[in-house]
Amino acid sequence: MITKVRLCRFKRFDDETFDLAGDSVVLAGPNNSGKTTLLHAISAWNLALRRWQVETAGKKGRVRRIGVTLDEFTALPLREMNLLWLNRHTARSIPGAKTPKAAPLYVQVFAGPQSLTIEFLYANAKLAYIRPVLSPEDPQPVPELPGFAKRTEVVHVPPFSGLGTQEPRHTAGMQNKLIGEGKAGDVIRNLVLEIWDASQKDPDQRPWKDFATNIHSLFQYELLPPEFAEARQAYIVSEYRPPGSGRQRPPALDIANAGSGFHQVLLLLAFFYARPSAVLLLDEPDAHLHFILQREIFDLIRSVAGSRNCKLVVATHSEVILNAVEPEQIISFLGHRSRRLLTSQQKRSLTEAFRTLTSLDLVQAQQVGAVLYVEDESDSKLLRAWAHVLQHDAQKFLGFPFVLPLRGKGNFGQAKGHFQCLRLAVPDIRGLCILDRDSDQGPGSGQTPEGLSVLTWRRYEAENYLINPDLLGRFVTSTSDDLFSHAKAVESRRVIDEQFSENFPSGIDWTGDSRTIRDIKGSDFLVEVLARTHRPLGKRDLFMLAEMQERREIHSDILGALNTIAGLLPAVVPAVAANESATDDGGVDSPGDEPLNDPD
Repeated sequence: MITKVRLCRFKRFDDETFDLAGDSVVLAGPNNSGKTTLLHAISAWNLALRRWQVETAGKKGRVRRIGVTLDEFTALPLREMNLLWLNRHTARSIPGAKTPKAAPLYVQVFAGPQSLTIEFLYANAKLAYIRPVLSPEDPQPVPELPGFAKRTEVVHVPPFSGLGTQEPRHTAGMQNKLIGEGKAGDVIRNLVLEIWDASQKDPDQRPWKDFATNIHSLFQYELLPPEFAEARQAYIVSEYRPPGSGRQRPPALDIANAGSGFHQVLLLLAFFYARPSAVLLLDEPDAHLHFILQREIFDLIRSVAGSRNCKLVVATHSEVILNAVEPEQIISFLGHRSRRLLTSQQKRSLTEAFRTLTSLDLVQAQQVGAVLYVEDESDSKLLRAWAHVLQHDAQKFLGFPFVLPLRGKGNFGQAKGHFQCLRLAVPDIRGLCILDRDSDQGPGSGQTPEGLSVLTWRRYEAENYLINPDLLGRFVTSTSDDLFSHAKAVESRRVIDEQFSENFPSGIDWTGDSRTIRDIKGSDFLVEVLARTHRPLGKRDLFMLAEMQERREIHSDILGALNTIAGLLPAVVPAVAANESATDDGGVDSPGDEPLNDPD
């Protein structure tokens, strides 16, 4: 049984070890977090190992390494061989050396105290060399393959990708190629036919009976024996009979007529029974399945795997599957590095993160390094406008922002929960939440998650800092470029003065802290006043007023908020800079299709 896998320079992983101990392991994480990459690595290790056994069988003397062409590399879809390498760097510059030195990648698989490392050495876009070695630190040829490697058969089942109406008979090599390209649906009838053919050699007709029985128990469908005669048929016929009542039996239907959930289950079970293995890698087996069926299928898969002494490694972000296993069976891919869960609380936190965070949240968190929570979209527009007027350093964040509107009064609890989920994925992320004064959710410091700061406007809301008749007057008169618009502007200015005199005492300091300015609901007042003019604005467009403010009119509260936002910059700037410049770890791409010198 595989207990641990170490990847060195394989695709997205520089050097990382994954604990896969146990009969079944669930790889849990969002999209693009590395789950499938780990499955691909194990599949590539298995393919290279089998190729090595075939090519070296019966040969006397030492075989230095063997080549695998791109067409033969069926473990995963590749356009060029260098796509297997981290950042496509297949060679490294060595100080003092005239030419780059080859930088092999390694996949090391452990089974208890034993391990076997496969070295991959880039040759050109269409060819890579492989050989078993002792370890990444000691890449010397192994004198003999360990026993577990000879016995370990690995089968990778990619996500279901659709089912065609016709399917020819494929050789095993072509099946592997299609599966490696993510086209598992193109071989499903071949797998069903293989199960039937194998059962004809078995007096008990197993595994067909088990296969068909499982399908019937889940869908009440009768799976019919497939048909194929090479002399008179070009395609495999595979049908099922749906449940029916009455005297007349329902007609047989092609499996393509069934729903995607049936196809997904048929594919999973077909791999189980057609390709017995020691390790089965399942990539999102919950896809296309109703949440009730997800639990049933996962329980069935584990039961069948247990009866066949088969280890399961399942990649998923299904909450149903996570709830079906113990925390110690889960490896979390949420964050910079994978980790085994130890407690039920960690499992609950991971489940909540999947429920809360979107893929965009994760991308922005990793790229920006900080998050700003505001009451609604209008607040972020106002802050951006004020930062521009003041030419404030906060523009660096607000110009490349990760801003989440809370959309409602008293939603600070939402911000706290969301930020705690983000911290699971990006532990060093920093956050700021800017609330209106009317919020009744202002927590004490003990209630605020680490890394999250809270700021509350002293005025009722951010729009209150726009209450100034001179500002509104400039806004309505800014387009008076002809006689008619001038007349409208004059009338609008009169309306503004009238509304302000009715609602505020005379002689008020509009940049001060008058109670009247603080307590009125600024957005409602401004929208109502401008609605009486020839230039009405909705709340989301009030940022246009902020763009016309003069520096002297901007309140010190706003400057304080922008200073706090700028305080996020130490977390933001490196992340942004990393996105704007190409990273280089000292590696170089190999020159076109020219082979590198063999280090041996």
